Amino acid sequence: MARQYLSRFECGHPGCGEFATYESSRRADQADLYRRYGNKQWRCIRHSRPDQVLSLQNPRLTHTVESREHYYGGKSMGLFWGGRSAFTAGPGFKAFAKDFPAGTVLRVTAEVIPPPERCAADGASSRHTGQLRDEQALTGEPG
Repeated sequence: MARQYLSRFECGHPGCGEFATYESSRRADQADLYRRYGNKQWRCIRHSRPDQVLSLQNPRLTHTVESREHYYGGKSMGLFWGGRSAFTAGPGFKAFAKDFPAGTVLRVTAEVIPPPERCAADGASSRHTGQLRDEQALTGEPG
């Protein structure tokens, strides 16, 4: 079995404890990782792309892709979501691009809804509380 070199990098943002572990099969690759991410240069997703992280200040994120024909060598390879994948999935959904006409838009939204007492304590909108009650009434879940 080939030797594996593990490298661990902590987020360089002050006070953040997130870390990443990378695996390399060659020493040269490991050295390259240390040049790029060593000395606190690596940043976790919270600090490198905070707009992509759900929070009380950013409670809703939406991702939209469109199905379109993908060509290779002048030949159609079929429909792909955003030109990248013929199939996509996430929590609660799965979708094959070929099951829909070209130009179909797939919009996936993630939203966090804190409990009512947390909304009041953090000064967050009470819209979340009312929305949660409405959803519970529709589904018959206890409130």
